[in-house]
Amino acid sequence: MNEKRGAVADIGAAIAAVVLGTCIAYVDSRATWDDAGISAAALAIAAGLVSLARPSRWLPIGMVVGIPVVAFNVMRFGRWDSIIAVAFSLIGSAIGGAIGRGMRRAVA
Repeated sequence: MNEKRGAVADIGAAIAAVVLGTCIAYVDSRATWDDAGISAAALAIAAGLVSLARPSRWLPIGMVVGIPVVAFNVMRFGRWDSIIAVAFSLIGSAIGGAIGRGMRRAVA
């Protein structure tokens, strides 16, 4: 039962990561959006929040949140310069995962 609950939580975290990453990527790819700092902060916060819920999965969560930004920019403009978005999402997910692990240890 506990194993099944963990798998469902992993799927939920993956869905949340994909949705958040895609929403941020959509806004970031708009021609009128020209604020990379807000996009980077949004990626870090989104990845951190999802990783807070599933700290053991911080690395895939960080990748799944950041990759849609790169994909949108490659498909739309043919440029790879937004690859740094993955770094921001990985940093956010690592911080969220560390806080999540610390909170679980404090409770247990």
